[in-house]
Amino acid sequence: MKDPTHRIQLSRDHDQVRVTLEDGEEARAAKIVWARPVSGRGREVSILDAKSNEELIMLESLDRLDAASRLVAEEALDLRYLVPCITAINRADVSYGNRYFDVETDRGPRQFLIKDPNANVIHVTDDRLMIRDVIGNRYEIVSVAALDPPSRHALDQVI
Repeated sequence: MKDPTHRIQLSRDHDQVRVTLEDGEEARAAKIVWARPVSGRGREVSILDAKSNEELIMLESLDRLDAASRLVAEEALDLRYLVPCITAINRADVSYGNRYFDVETDRGPRQFLIKDPNANVIHVTDDRLMIRDVIGNRYEIVSVAALDPPSRHALDQVI
């Protein structure tokens, strides 16, 4: 596919993202998603038709968009992928196979539960984790090494 970025224009209509792919084409409702939401944030972006979920275009990065369109895309992605970053672990316990967490995040304190760490803790890299709780919320530990020693110890006890 030729580089389509000269044809893409993103805009907002209240809470809906609109995309125009060619000059003169009527803008249509769109969804913007990371192609790989866990491991590929900041890289490939897919723009989907909001009604059919059909992929309209894949971009290798947000850098391919003009400044105004990029701002719209970044805001849409931030809303879609709200993932609090764990900055400290106050307490982590195991009871009957369930893992209970009491943590501090960049969005305030949180308490959550995970069941199977093999299925719900994703090692994005050796130092970066994504954790999914029992109701589907995701939490990120950007760097396990950057956690304070008591937090690292608590994490080691439950995963």
